[in-house]
Amino acid sequence: MTFQTIRRPWLWAPAVLAADFVTKRLVLANADVLAADRVEVLGNVFRLSYVRNAGAAMGIFHGGRPFLIGISVLASLVLILLYRRTSPELRLRRAASAAVLGGALGNLVDRAFYDGRVVDFLDFGIGSHRFYTFNIADVAVTVGGVILFLSLWMSSGSRSEADAGPGTAAASAAAAPAAADNP
Repeated sequence: MTFQTIRRPWLWAPAVLAADFVTKRLVLANADVLAADRVEVLGNVFRLSYVRNAGAAMGIFHGGRPFLIGISVLASLVLILLYRRTSPELRLRRAASAAVLGGALGNLVDRAFYDGRVVDFLDFGIGSHRFYTFNIADVAVTVGGVILFLSLWMSSGSRSEADAGPGTAAASAAAAPAAADNP
């Protein structure tokens, strides 16, 4: 990421969407190799593979393409609204919202145009103990979601302190959300 991406948090959405799209197209271009034999990147710990996921996160809720498309569209609209209503000074919160939006749109593209099945290819684990295979969009949704949650949680905790007592506690609590969100 460049300095402009940090200065303009909205750039996370198209950056995540582009990275997700390109990596998934590379996987599809090499699907024969990846489906037949996983490619070890870091031995058995990190492998590239080819999986088509018709479900939601971690393969749950199979067979619900219209529902999952609807949820993705609704989530995207809520994230856009959240981004627009978030103060520009809260760059970290806005970047997290944009990253989640980019991930949601990345998986939405697969669901809408590729028979409702998302391309997953990142495979982590040890031996037969594997985590669910996932993609760049999933990483952005997860990491962005955690950062967004923590940012909102930290600012709501600060507000409750401000409501609880007058004086310096209220003043420091009012300043906390900006300090918590800005790098």
